[in-house]
Amino acid sequence: MKKLAICALAVMLLASCSKKVAISKVDEPFDSFYDQFHKDLDFQLTRVQFPLEGELVSLDGGEPWTKEDWEPHVQKVTDISDPDYDTEIIKTDTLVTDKVWLADSGFSVERRFKKVNGRWYLVYYQTVNL
Repeated sequence: MKKLAICALAVMLLASCSKKVAISKVDEPFDSFYDQFHKDLDFQLTRVQFPLEGELVSLDGGEPWTKEDWEPHVQKVTDISDPDYDTEIIKTDTLVTDKVWLADSGFSVERRFKKVNGRWYLVYYQTVNL
């Protein structure tokens, strides 16, 4: 009986000493991310995955995007109201693509945002200006 009581006490002590790990599942809504991405440059830079896929394409060729010469993105595609520009947003649970272009002009912009571990990141940015 004494052995049983000691074993029970040992099990309780071991159980109380175990670490409790809190797992927080992040599930950032795209719309709130998209708003903050365009308002806060510091936040924006933490959410661009450099080296970034895509490039600036012009008549002189293509140039990759770098963190050192990054220009802030301040206008959301959803806010473009000029009727000369066409816009499109394609959303899935883990990928959002926004596009803007000027028909028959050789100008277009495409960005892709990907959800990684519950947070959204810009993973692709292509600007064509021919």
